[in-house]
Amino acid sequence: FIGDCIMALWNVPTRVQGHQASACRAALRMQAGLVKLNERQSMDAQPELRFRMGINTDRVLVGNYGCDHRISYTALGDGVNLASRLETSNKFFGTTVMVSESTAEGAAVEFHFRTLGRVVVPGKVEVVTVFELLLERVPVAENPETPVTLGSVSDPLVLHYWQWVRRDVVLRAVDCYEKGIGLFIAGDAASALPWFEEALAILPMDYPSRKLVECCGANESDSTSRDGVLRMPK
Repeated sequence: FIGDCIMALWNVPTRVQGHQASACRAALRMQAGLVKLNERQSMDAQPELRFRMGINTDRVLVGNYGCDHRISYTALGDGVNLASRLETSNKFFGTTVMVSESTAEGAAVEFHFRTLGRVVVPGKVEVVTVFELLLERVPVAENPETPVTLGSVSDPLVLHYWQWVRRDVVLRAVDCYEKGIGLFIAGDAASALPWFEEALAILPMDYPSRKLVECCGANESDSTSRDGVLRMPK
C-alpha cells in the first residue's frame, strides 16, 4: 500500500509464466469485484467506489529496501514510474485500465486491447504508445452450448466502464476507434473524426471516442494533441 494506491508485482521473486496476462486478468477481476461491492454499497445507501489501474512490463530493481528500523520488499525504477503515470493518465481518456506497449504485446494472445494513442505522460518527454485493457478473448474451440457465468470469456456481456454491455457491441465500437486513432496518429484528424463519431453512435458511453472527438476539433496550436501526440495533463 502506498497512500491510497496498491502496487502489485508479478514475475518476482520467482519467475511466472505469462505474467503479463496474469496482471491483466487480475485487473479485470478487480473490476468485476468492485461492481459487486458497489451493489452492496447501494443497498446500504453508501457512495459508489471507483479505481484506475496502470500496468507496465519492464526491468526494474526489486528487493528489500529501507534501514534497520523499517524494510519493505518493493520495486524501483523508471518502469515503476511509468505504471504510475499510466494510472493517472486514465483520467484523460476516461478509461479504467491503461497498459504499456510491452504489456499489451505480452498478453495479446489472451486479451483484447485498444490502442488509445501515442502520448507523453507527465514528467516525461518520450512518446509512448498506450493501450486500454478491454476483455478476455473467447477461445476458438469453445462449445456454444456450455453454460456461462456473467463476465466470463463465454458471456455475451462484458464490463465496459462499470456497466454490462454486449461483447460484440464493444468490439465494433473499438474497431471504429482503432481506424480513427490510426489516422489521428498519422496527423489526419479530419479523416479520423468520422470514425470516432461512428464509434460513439455504436456505443454512446465510449469515453475515449468522446475525448478524441474533442481532440480532433481542438485548435491546431493546442499542445494537447499536436502532431498526433497526446500530452497528458499533470
